[in-house]
Amino acid sequence: MHNTLLHVIFLAFLFAGCANPSAYREPITRFQQASTVVIEDTRIEYSIANKRERDAVIDHLVAHREKITLSKLNDKEIRVLNENDLAVRMAALDTLVKHNRLLLTLASSDAPTRAKDAANSFDDAIVSLNSSLGKTSSDTFKSRAEGFSTIAAEVTKLALEAKINESLDKAIISSEKDILTLIELLQDDIGALHERHRNLLSSTRILATNEYNEELARTNPNPEKLQKAATAIKKVEDAWDNLPLLFTAGSGLESMAATHQELVDYAKSSKNPQDLAELVDATDSFVTRAKIIADAIKIIRKNKE
Repeated sequence: MHNTLLHVIFLAFLFAGCANPSAYREPITRFQQASTVVIEDTRIEYSIANKRERDAVIDHLVAHREKITLSKLNDKEIRVLNENDLAVRMAALDTLVKHNRLLLTLASSDAPTRAKDAANSFDDAIVSLNSSLGKTSSDTFKSRAEGFSTIAAEVTKLALEAKINESLDKAIISSEKDILTLIELLQDDIGALHERHRNLLSSTRILATNEYNEELARTNPNPEKLQKAATAIKKVEDAWDNLPLLFTAGSGLESMAATHQELVDYAKSSKNPQDLAELVDATDSFVTRAKIIADAIKIIRKNKE
């Protein structure tokens, strides 16, 4: 903290009185980089949610010696998210990506045309999100996310007037409520998916051990079947042990929300050295959390090889 504060004080003196948002640059760059990791992890969680449900149904049918049919596998009831529900969540993540790119562009360049392009890209993402919200069957997601406002026009106007610093503040402050609501909504959503996954995995553990014990209880247990059942137990136990690693997306979104709030607080502040120090500390913490998530993803992929 001591070294961070000295560094921030140096930056504050270096950029004192400047019209450009130089002090923002490093924290926003690090925020954008960490957010990219968290958003992609969240995207993966959504994309495999239905696969987990389908695999659990197959495990159940196999364990109970029931016939597997395409009609059972295609049953909409085994899908956590239908096509439209999945699309709206991907659109929400795209909106966060475009918002972060807008902030990074405003912090990194004084070129009005670049700022305008980034603002328009963010505006397009909001339009796409609103379109997807109209098709989703998820009432909770729809009611909480549909209040997202369009700020691109005002940000673009300020940027074209060469008021880059003002446009950056505007882009952060104007989106405070909606961005935080969106992140918290995704966090709750991922938490619910993780709980479903935990329950499914718990049931799979029971099925796997029952399969082994039932074969073992036979008068003449088949060694090959026992070995196959034991292999299945090892696989599901590895997955159970990896649950804490899988559940990093929710904590990453929580850290993302907290760091974005620090960005908002800084944008509203007088921007003194202490204000900047708090923002730098928050982004450093977020980067650390993102690294944990990235490392967890690597471990999980390695275990699957």
